[in-house]
Amino acid sequence: MGQSMRVFISSSLKNKELNKRIAEVLEEHGFGVYLPQRDTPQSNDIETVFRANIEGIKKADVVVAVLINYGRDLGFEVGFAYGLGKPIIGLTNDESYKEDKMIAGALTDTAKVEVFFWFNDLCSIKEICKHL
Repeated sequence: MGQSMRVFISSSLKNKELNKRIAEVLEEHGFGVYLPQRDTPQSNDIETVFRANIEGIKKADVVVAVLINYGRDLGFEVGFAYGLGKPIIGLTNDESYKEDKMIAGALTDTAKVEVFFWFNDLCSIKEICKHL
């Protein structure tokens, strides 16, 4: 059996339970998941957190960006993934992300974005698995 596709989940800690459920569903479908809230050493040391997340993105085959309650870290992570040419999947429940032009631009550049889903429930996550 070959190596499973690796997914980096970029999201706010405000979405802790949602992030955990997204990771569980992806893992149930055979994907390797890097979830920073779980897999990055939780430290006040900026360098530790930064390096761990950078490595997680570099090793990922695709980045899933949860565009709900997000902040600046997600903007950086999406931009970094975009710069590396990683496919990005955005999950959202409204269009407010469009106010952030750089994030919206990265998510609409069809050369870099494999799929973009409107996210309303956990059933959508199962649909995403079909496209990875």
